[in-house]
Amino acid sequence: MRSGPVTMRVRRYLPDGNPLRRGTDRVESLAVLAFLILSVLSLGAAYAVGAAVYRGGVAEEHSGRWVTATVTRDAPAATWVAVEGTAARLRTGVAWTTADGRTVTGQAPVPSAAKAGTPVRIWLDHEGRPGDGPRSRIDTVADAVASGTATAALSLTMLLACLALVRRRLDHHRYAAWDAGWLAMNRRRKPKDA
Repeated sequence: MRSGPVTMRVRRYLPDGNPLRRGTDRVESLAVLAFLILSVLSLGAAYAVGAAVYRGGVAEEHSGRWVTATVTRDAPAATWVAVEGTAARLRTGVAWTTADGRTVTGQAPVPSAAKAGTPVRIWLDHEGRPGDGPRSRIDTVADAVASGTATAALSLTMLLACLALVRRRLDHHRYAAWDAGWLAMNRRRKPKDA
């Protein structure tokens, strides 16, 4: 039965009673096991971060409501573009009716060049103030995925760096032990009269 490279690597880290296995090999096996366990846990943490960002975005969607308002003053034409590359949403006077029948006026974001009397949809926050509206669902999902992915990447990078440092330190000890072993063997091989 032949052993493949994966089998050889797994066998290298399995605990056994092999007397030829050095103490540094056993410590490295524990470090690899800790790395694997913490990697799985970090993926759970990354999922939790992404889920929290998603829940926050959904909560923002439910924190207000859309209403239909009427533009009371002509909105100027947009002459610039927002940083995100979308057309600028300018604020102008609007009027809307509340649930109890009162008419309320205020400033709200409207499309550029909206004429007086035009019906527009505006977002009212939980206090009834006009605002820009919640982020779109696709933006919420994208933020959640990006946050979870960034958390996973950062935590796995840190874990890999820690494992690399442990292995480097263990290699240093292995090389020092190897050198000491060769020196001891050379002392035994040298003739006493030389």
